[in-house]
Amino acid sequence: MRQRVISAFMVMGIIGSIVILSLFFPICIDVFVALVCAAAVFEFCKAVRTLKILQISIPSIGFAFVYPMLVGFDMSYIMCYMYMIVMLSVIVFFHTKISFKDFAYTFSMTVIITLSLTSIVLLKQIDVTHSTMFLVMSMATPWLGDAGAYFVGVLMGKHKLCPAISPKKTIEGAVGGVIICVITSCTALFLFEKIIYSDLTIHYLNAAVVSLIGALLSIIGDLSFSVIKRSYAVKDYGDLIPGHGGILDRFDSVIFFAPFLYIISAYLPIVVK
Repeated sequence: MRQRVISAFMVMGIIGSIVILSLFFPICIDVFVALVCAAAVFEFCKAVRTLKILQISIPSIGFAFVYPMLVGFDMSYIMCYMYMIVMLSVIVFFHTKISFKDFAYTFSMTVIITLSLTSIVLLKQIDVTHSTMFLVMSMATPWLGDAGAYFVGVLMGKHKLCPAISPKKTIEGAVGGVIICVITSCTALFLFEKIIYSDLTIHYLNAAVVSLIGALLSIIGDLSFSVIKRSYAVKDYGDLIPGHGGILDRFDSVIFFAPFLYIISAYLPIVVK
């Protein structure tokens, strides 16, 4: 518990520094997302044992790093096409050495991880002025839900949510996490409205609905990546964050929530214009 809390504060400090920098240099968001995508794909390849297959791991990690930084230059289709060509060429020329299963797992999950997290960059392009707020919300909403579920589960958890996938998760924790997520997310948005941005007006009903759905999606995201870990008998995707695991262990729920936030912002805008 102590190590988990210490690591959480360290991560908050790093994220806080990025948030402050992004207020003055929005490009920091692109670079940050690129690094996270590359690290997440690296950890996934390591978990499913394709990292040593350099013909598919290197193009995948490279695509994950480059895509978020160039998507704003209207090159997303070209980059996806080039990545597809490279990967399909590899499976043709190395079909005797590389199984289709390894290719399929790496290719599909690289695309899912990279395109999903790049939604944070796309949110920035929709509203550059308030891009820092969307950066915080895309990560804080699922993380607050996860933290709330953890502590409520420890204090009150009795009924297992999905014991075959994640034995420690409880129904009480999930419900508590969702409630805490909605409250804390709206509180964070209130601080952005009153302290950080002078021209910002928040639609709190929309924010509450988005946070509620986002917290539920985050649970599914966490469980889905846990299924992969169980399939390969891996406890964590990495050990970069003591007590929490790797980058992918922290961003699995963000992978589900960030695209939702990007899509739903067109129908339930959080910022009143």
